[in-house]
Amino acid sequence: MPSDSLSDLLHLVEATSVISTGLKASGDWAIQVERHSGMKFNAIIEGNCALRVDGGQTFALVDGDRFLLTQGLPFVILSKTGLQPRAAREVFAGAQNHFARFDGGLGKPFVCIGGRMDAASDMNFLTSSLPPVVVLKAERPEASRVRWLLDRLMAELRGQRPGASVMSNQIMHMVMVEMIRACEETSEGISSWLAALSDPRIGRALRMVHAEPGRAWRLDDLASACNLSRSQFPSRFVALVGIPPFDYVLKWRMHVARRALKIPGSKVANVAADLGYQSEAAFGAAFKRVHGVSPRRSARPDAAVEIQGDEPTPHEAKRARTHTRV
Repeated sequence: MPSDSLSDLLHLVEATSVISTGLKASGDWAIQVERHSGMKFNAIIEGNCALRVDGGQTFALVDGDRFLLTQGLPFVILSKTGLQPRAAREVFAGAQNHFARFDGGLGKPFVCIGGRMDAASDMNFLTSSLPPVVVLKAERPEASRVRWLLDRLMAELRGQRPGASVMSNQIMHMVMVEMIRACEETSEGISSWLAALSDPRIGRALRMVHAEPGRAWRLDDLASACNLSRSQFPSRFVALVGIPPFDYVLKWRMHVARRALKIPGSKVANVAADLGYQSEAAFGAAFKRVHGVSPRRSARPDAAVEIQGDEPTPHEAKRARTHTRV
């Protein structure tokens, strides 16, 4: 199977998705959701509502619409403007059979279902290139794929057959991937890492870097493989990915390193060598530049990581800055 950069990234950050508690409401209602981790998804199954995202954006949503919040922004979902929202933690505390209820009196019923994607590693590698809010309207062609998955999800929730919980979470993971795909299709004019995946030239460069993160990449190697000149390649790369090629190489390499360091028994020296570094000091300086912490502190507390010279001396750090490779 050909290399798939989005799959590479989701595996690298160990992304997982779970179904979250849905909502059944009637009459007048409003719910405030505080800042949250990971990416949050909701789909309107019945009725309509307004979505007001922190920062001023407001969207009118109807049956069949879906939205994805990628940056953890607080938001309010409500039946009409002017209502004082209740905290989500209060509304969802009494949930039963996957749904919370909000009785706001007589009125048209409202149903939504949601989910969340989190990662064992830093999701910023992915989310930084996505718009903070993605609204997928029911009439858009790509919405049909999500609709089919949600129908299957609702069937699992209603049926409660053996394995329903596992099936529901797996379906939600597919829903989240479809919504990530939709970010490129619904966000016209936004340059992002996702746009590069389908680009026949820059996409090839991404696949090469992912396949060999420890290779001493040269600009000529990547430009030639993409059939671009030495001057064309970096400008096209930045336009699509948002950062220069070797910043991306370093960022990808250090995410690979962090995952490798979580393996029990890992040695910093071995991880550094596997990624092409000739010294632990150079590797440690590069790692800290990307992650803000040393390799040792990034490793799991329970992982038996063997360290030699975890924190470089000032002299080693200076040498590392001079000789750090990408």
